[in-house]
Amino acid sequence: LNLWQKKKNDHFVKKITWENIESLDCYLGVDSGSTTTKIVLIDANDRVIFQDYRRNEGDSFHAFINGLTHLKNEADKHHKNIRIVGSATTGYGENLIKTAFNLHQGIIETIAHFLAAKQILPEVSFILDIGGQDMKAIFIENGIIKRLEINEACSSGCGSFIESYANMLNFPVAEFAEMSCYAKNPCDLGTRCTVFMNSKVKQAMREGAAIEDIAAGFSYSVVKNCLFKVLKLKSIKDLGDHIVVQGGAFRNLSIVKALESLTGIEVTFSDIPELMGAYGAALYAKTNHKANDKVIHIDKLIESQKYTSDFEI
Repeated sequence: LNLWQKKKNDHFVKKITWENIESLDCYLGVDSGSTTTKIVLIDANDRVIFQDYRRNEGDSFHAFINGLTHLKNEADKHHKNIRIVGSATTGYGENLIKTAFNLHQGIIETIAHFLAAKQILPEVSFILDIGGQDMKAIFIENGIIKRLEINEACSSGCGSFIESYANMLNFPVAEFAEMSCYAKNPCDLGTRCTVFMNSKVKQAMREGAAIEDIAAGFSYSVVKNCLFKVLKLKSIKDLGDHIVVQGGAFRNLSIVKALESLTGIEVTFSDIPELMGAYGAALYAKTNHKANDKVIHIDKLIESQKYTSDFEI
């Protein structure tokens, strides 16, 4: 596993420390998703200065404020009064966050993920993004999006699906994911919905299957569900030779390995798969920045959302 991971490190996103920032002019990308809010701040050379990933807990508005507060605290700690000269939002909460905080631009999720994928692999031919409750597949030909598939009807191929089963088996999701990488005989759990999957898991446990084999079985079921049920793939050739995977589900490296095993194609991912939507939004903000755009200061942005009321309940 370690050798395999080391081989993948070539496509990690460039980063820069606060101490080495050359300019205080920065670009903010926000991915306000269904279950989490992601924030990425980059410099003029596309290097990540700051990143924040947090659960929405049903309130994406305050999740973003809390992420901004984290950003402000980090900037203050390093005595950096940064200027946000470009910003863009994407995801389920795109319009809410853009309007409420008067940010510069909004961007369609697929474009944000496409820009981020091209940044780490310019020749990308297929992008698979698996989030908490949805899945997006982007087919690319000659650098242009040719086909797009979005699955929001069933979460059996998404991150929350695996997380719920990890919790049911009393394992933290990170530990569950790591265990699955060491499976010797991954269970065949099928690709059907939760009720059917429950019976498959119980049957596997009755037959004495190891937990790591059950965990790996989920990874295979996610990939099979995606490729053959959602995308109804007729030929692996449709994916091309350059696959990039993104989304929080791909923190689980066994899903990446399952995808490689089932397609026979080497898969590329970054070190921040869950932040690629926000990273793509930041790249878009930089590319579409205009010299006369308003400059945003974080402290004023946070302050603008503090409301008081004379009414008591």
